Amino acid sequence: MISRTLFQRGIARGVLTLLREKQWLTALGALFGVFVMVQLLVFVLTGLEGMQAMLRNRTDLQLEIHASATDSEVQLFYSALTRLPYVQDADFITKEKAYEQTRSTDPKLIGFLEQYRMQNPFGDTISVSLTTLNDYSSFAAFIERPEWKSVINPTYLSEITDQEQQVFSLLAITRAGRLLTIIILALTVVALVFITTELVRRRAIARSDEVLVERLAGAQPLSIALPFITEAAVLLLISIILSSAVMVIFIAILPLIIPAFQTQGALGPLQAEITPLLRTMLPMLILTEMAIAPLIAVCGAWLGIRPQVESPRISFAV
Repeated sequence: MISRTLFQRGIARGVLTLLREKQWLTALGALFGVFVMVQLLVFVLTGLEGMQAMLRNRTDLQLEIHASATDSEVQLFYSALTRLPYVQDADFITKEKAYEQTRSTDPKLIGFLEQYRMQNPFGDTISVSLTTLNDYSSFAAFIERPEWKSVINPTYLSEITDQEQQVFSLLAITRAGRLLTIIILALTVVALVFITTELVRRRAIARSDEVLVERLAGAQPLSIALPFITEAAVLLLISIILSSAVMVIFIAILPLIIPAFQTQGALGPLQAEITPLLRTMLPMLILTEMAIAPLIAVCGAWLGIRPQVESPRISFAV
């Protein structure tokens, strides 16, 4: 073990070397590019998580009431429906209310109906929101009970089943994309360690005379490696700060670059879903990267300096 004084001197030497030399700019650029890739992959992962959450929460179902159903039957069904543990919300919509709602969402259709004095084509419906899409099977089993055949139009259930299958297919695609992104992210982290190792190896070769003098003076391997570890850690931390700033700016201007991500855009619901995730995950990601940066620096620096420290002979060739 090295003393506290030697430890402080090793860190100070690493910082001073970075301030004195300018060859580290290229290494900083490489590390910055890798961390930007890491940030983007995490952003993609967050987007996939938000998409999965959005698909799972797409559980607004419209059940059409038979015109022949009596008020007591409808009331009995509605009461049983609202007591289900997986039903988040249920709303009875009369045909008159549906007509007025369509007036605001599709005024051309209502104008056409009124122009030709056509009767209200809408029927009474019940809007149901499930807790998650995973509860659909239980909900379908409840709807298919014999006592509700005279209340609910079964053709609507068939249409809902088709929509559910499409959503589950999209969920499978997003899960596959999530797994692929995690694999790429893991490979990127491994590449980061190799880049750090190569960075330290080159700097150790360039300063082989300095390393040789320290070895001849009887310096411990950790004392020799500490300046290189410090250099790598500082470069990693600077890269994390710069890449995080770029990522924050990118997220802020993304709706301007891609209008679909605006609130009223096609991907507005997705943005609303991932924004809370980003507010939680981005600070955690930055803190995690800063926490593991010294570990990556130690691993990469030791792998890079080890041949110089442990070899029986050290070449003076640069």
